[in-house]
Amino acid sequence: MITVVIPTIAGREHWLARCVAAYEASCVDCELIVIPDRGACGIAWQEGAEQASGAFLHFSADDLEPHVGWAEAAVECVESGAIPSPRILNSDGSLQSSGQWGVDLPAGTVTDIARIPFMSRAQWEAIWSVAADSLLHRQLGRRARRSGGYPDGCLPRVRVHAPFRARGPLRRPRWPDDG
Repeated sequence: MITVVIPTIAGREHWLARCVAAYEASCVDCELIVIPDRGACGIAWQEGAEQASGAFLHFSADDLEPHVGWAEAAVECVESGAIPSPRILNSDGSLQSSGQWGVDLPAGTVTDIARIPFMSRAQWEAIWSVAADSLLHRQLGRRARRSGGYPDGCLPRVRVHAPFRARGPLRRPRWPDDG
């Protein structure tokens, strides 16, 4: 089973409804956990992971809609020892991210980021101890490689739409290990 953790905040109920419907339509064996009104995605993802019963954990957001086939491709990637970095499309079908903002990297490219993290419970447990300070997509990808030896891999078959997001990053935080 895949546990999907979806943070949301008040006022985004219509987006959340679309997100939940898309996950229900695209994943047969999924447990959906909605975490409302936390200060950041990382806090909600952590809380959801603590409640999760799935063998796989997927940390999403209320403004995303997965494409059919995402779950199978993500599980295949994780079972090969990597963490998928999905291809994220804007509502008009243009590329938002595929391992980097606005760059369509080839399948299998090792990246620094998994914007919508997906991993096995074992990967989570190996990574969490070093990522607990801020479980954000950028830091998670780097720490996954350093602590657990799990590379991010860009997999265009893992596709989601971000129909409600502005194009590109809204902000780009810099982490101490950005180099």
